[in-house]
Amino acid sequence: MKSGDLVKQFLTEQIGIVLDIKPATPRTFASIRVLWTTQGQSLFGPGTKEWCDERSLDVLNESR
Repeated sequence: MKSGDLVKQFLTEQIGIVLDIKPATPRTFASIRVLWTTQGQSLFGPGTKEWCDERSLDVLNESR
């Protein structure tokens, strides 16, 4: 996963674009900053930016 990839959050079914990635450390998983483009089943609407756990996101396409 890298900046610019289109991702889907598996619980809320929101779709968004990866903006930034904080790498994993020995004690944590990677954090992904996502700009949401759809509402889905969430309180966060389009245009909202949120840090997410990499395990909660599925890549829909990979930027080239």
